[in-house]
Amino acid sequence: MSPDPVPFDAPAVERGFGFFETLLLIGRRAILWEPHARRLLTALEALDLPAPSLEALESSSGAALQGIGDDDGERALRLSWIAVGPDVDAPASWRLDASVRPIPGNTLARRAGSRAVTVPGRFRRDSPGFKSTSYFGAVAALRHARRSGGDEGLFTDGDLYLEGASTGLVAWNGGRFAGLAPGALPSVTAEAFLDGAGERRGLDREELLAGAILLGSLTTAVPLLALDGVECGLPPAMLRACEAFRQRLRTDAAMQKTL
Repeated sequence: MSPDPVPFDAPAVERGFGFFETLLLIGRRAILWEPHARRLLTALEALDLPAPSLEALESSSGAALQGIGDDDGERALRLSWIAVGPDVDAPASWRLDASVRPIPGNTLARRAGSRAVTVPGRFRRDSPGFKSTSYFGAVAALRHARRSGGDEGLFTDGDLYLEGASTGLVAWNGGRFAGLAPGALPSVTAEAFLDGAGERRGLDREELLAGAILLGSLTTAVPLLALDGVECGLPPAMLRACEAFRQRLRTDAAMQKTL
C-alpha cells in the first residue's frame, strides 16, 4: 500500500472519483481474482480512463501480502485505483493501492444469515454499473439498516428489489434462481454462484420472503432470514446450495489465485 498521503483536494477525496475491488483472501489465495480484476479493468476501459496493468494488480497485491503465509486464515484484500491528481485523463494522476485488512465483524456475523431492511428510495447508487469509490448511497443504506435493527439494506426500483448495499441478491425461485437485475452493480460473487443459470431481473417482495440469498466477496453466500422483520422461507435445497458454494470458494482451485 502506498505510504504517501492523498491530497485533500484530490478528485478521489472531494468527488469520490476512483474504483475499487474487495476480495476474500484465504491465506495467500485470492478468491475469484480473475473476475474481480476483469470487472475493474472493464469499467476503466468502458469509461476510457487510465488503467493499471494486470501485472501491476498482481505485483501490488503480492507486496501487500508480504509476511502472510498460505494458511486457512481469512482476510480481505482491497485494490483501489484512485484519482489523486486534477487531470483524470492523465495516467500520472492515478494511483494503485493494495491493502490487506481484517474482515469486518458485522460481515462475519452476517454469514450466519442476514436480516435485511428495505431502504428508502432516496438511497441509491449514483453509478450502479461501476464499482466506484463514490459510495454514499451504500454507506447511507447500511447505516439506515443498522439503525433499523438489520445488517443489510436492500435497494429497490419501484416495487422491485435490485441488490443489497454490500451484497448481490438472488431469489431461490423454486430452484430456478432469479436476480442480478438491470440497474444493479454487477456482482462477481453472484455471477459465480449462478454460473450462467437463472433469470436476470428485479425481484418482488413475495419472492424474497419465499427464500433468497445474499452474496458478496466477504459475505460469501448466506440465506435471507428476515425482511423488514418478517421471517423468510428457508428451503432446505437453498441452504444446501449456499453451503456447497461456500465450500467451492474454499476448495476449488479454479476459483482461486495464489499471490
